Amino acid sequence: MSSPACLLGIDVGTEGCRAIVFNEKGESLARSYREYPILIPHASWVEQDPHLWWDKVTEVVSDVVKAIGSGSGQIACVTVTGQSPVLVAVDKFGSPLTNAIVWMDRRAVEQSRTVARIAGLAEDPSMILPKILWIKEKQPQVFRKTYKFLQATDFIIYKITGAFATDWFNAFTCHFSLESRQWPEEIFERLDIPLGKFPEVFRPTEILGATTEEASHKTGLEKGVPVVAGGIDAYMAVIGANALKEGSACEITGSSTCLMVPSRRRIENRKGRIGSAIFPLLPDLWITWAVMSSTGASLRWFRDGFGYPDESYTDLDMEAEKVSAGADGLVFLPYMMGERSPIWSSTARGVLVGLSLHHTRNHMIRAILEGCAFGIRHNLEIIEESGCRVDEIRSCGGAARSPIFGQIKADITGKPIVIPREIEAPALGAAIAGSVGVGIHKDIKEAAENMVQVRKRINPREVFRSRYDLSFRMYKDVYSHLKEYFDRYYSASNDGSSR
Repeated sequence: MSSPACLLGIDVGTEGCRAIVFNEKGESLARSYREYPILIPHASWVEQDPHLWWDKVTEVVSDVVKAIGSGSGQIACVTVTGQSPVLVAVDKFGSPLTNAIVWMDRRAVEQSRTVARIAGLAEDPSMILPKILWIKEKQPQVFRKTYKFLQATDFIIYKITGAFATDWFNAFTCHFSLESRQWPEEIFERLDIPLGKFPEVFRPTEILGATTEEASHKTGLEKGVPVVAGGIDAYMAVIGANALKEGSACEITGSSTCLMVPSRRRIENRKGRIGSAIFPLLPDLWITWAVMSSTGASLRWFRDGFGYPDESYTDLDMEAEKVSAGADGLVFLPYMMGERSPIWSSTARGVLVGLSLHHTRNHMIRAILEGCAFGIRHNLEIIEESGCRVDEIRSCGGAARSPIFGQIKADITGKPIVIPREIEAPALGAAIAGSVGVGIHKDIKEAAENMVQVRKRINPREVFRSRYDLSFRMYKDVYSHLKEYFDRYYSASNDGSSR
């Protein structure tokens, strides 16, 4: 009797990478995680070393291959997901020419304005085209040497397969059309960026290559294991949380937060505060999305800079629980690296407002958690006003481990928070895509229904509603009163991002 198929999902996150092996029922058989640093050479610059990604990926994959035993022949396929948009400029041998420019980076403010002016696109400096233009203008020798502009997942795929390839969702961050399946050649021409510098694009669930002998040697995987196209972690999380129908939103919080809300029609937002795109893996499904830049990263910043030795996130939770809802009037804006949805400001900054001698470290921790939840509510409010229905929020990512954060999100948004059995939904979503790619399941819907289970449901407590309504008004008022201040004092010319 043949062994049951194992599905390997690799998640190249912002703070670290993980590998998880799942069976056909979505149960995890082995998992491993490694952290790596975020590099901030200037105030608005955020980079990572792609070589370090690969080193850590080889470690976590080796761990799980050993853990499942009986050799890696059990692994039916490998699928990679991860952070985006991230720019990795490589030469024809796939070697990075610089550090990767991470999605959190805000150096390309001027270039985003150029993209908006020339191409007519509402751009943000976190996106790929402004980053490419920055390299073209500031590091022309790197631009000339660049063979392909890859993303984090693309780079790992190259290291595993030797193929320069990307997927529909990652390509979408560079204006690849999910409907026509084409790169925006006219826009590239107007910006004088050669189309040939972009990799081949594959449909998620499509086999794009196989493990090479070198990758086999590094990871312990057998040579020739199929590698299936996955996608951005937020989209894979929608699959891995089975938030694939109207009324069931997906919220994933790690370093950042992505709120993904499915609907049967495209949702228009004239002010450009949220986005909407077709979900091309299922018929007649659209995803309205909002992305926040530094939610979980704010808590990590506090822990690393002001925590006690060896203090864990669980320890922080215990401290926050000692403080009542509303943090006694202390309000936190989680705009530590500017903000994307819904304010789209590269000049916004993190703020604690309302400090008094009464407040303690515990208040600050709770205020950070509440501020991140207020940001989710702010985006959710706009999404619902635009016509989406949200009956529940399926919460995943590392922050879903926190019971107090889950309760705070439920209380602040007024929505039930559903915690899946597998909170690392991007890795599970990648494995689900892989299961379709190698024919274990017929489509994404069937695979998700078979592989995703719910662990618990956190209901909102009405008793705190009025208190949080007041705190939420305070939260929005703080930014509206400080916006002009941020714009005046934290422009690109003042914070080092133009260096």
